[in-house]
Amino acid sequence: MNRLTRIGTFTALAAVSALALAQDAITKAGSQAEADKAIEARQAIFKEIKDLNDPIGRMLRPNGPQLDPALVATNAAKIAELGAKIPAAYQVDTRGFTATKTGALDGIWNSFPDFKSKADALVTAANAAAEAGRSGDAAATRRAIGGIGRACGGCHDAYRQKE
Repeated sequence: MNRLTRIGTFTALAAVSALALAQDAITKAGSQAEADKAIEARQAIFKEIKDLNDPIGRMLRPNGPQLDPALVATNAAKIAELGAKIPAAYQVDTRGFTATKTGALDGIWNSFPDFKSKADALVTAANAAAEAGRSGDAAATRRAIGGIGRACGGCHDAYRQKE
């Protein structure tokens, strides 16, 4: 590889790396109001995920409702969309402001790439559940539903304050 090509390749890689870092750039909240807005936005995402996941989870219980693959497909697809929004919802570091209650642990911002990978795992699991639900295969759908719970738990164990 000639020198000009190497320089061009290095420059392109540096630009891609800078773009990736910028997309995960963390900014500190500048005021309690800004922190409150960020906390409320991310809590709204998680409330909606919970509201979508609860009926799916009930289907796995021994005395729960009958498995409804169409409902799983619909709700899991929405969970995947919301899961994709999680990393952006944490790009404002709210640790300096404590007036609003939050279960977010410091590790989110200290280990943001790992936190993002856990959010990505939720998206992957939810997409798999949605696809399984669309297939109508009850056994595959039940297995895939469990993946959503495992993805949520993996993040909660690491990054959510125990109640």
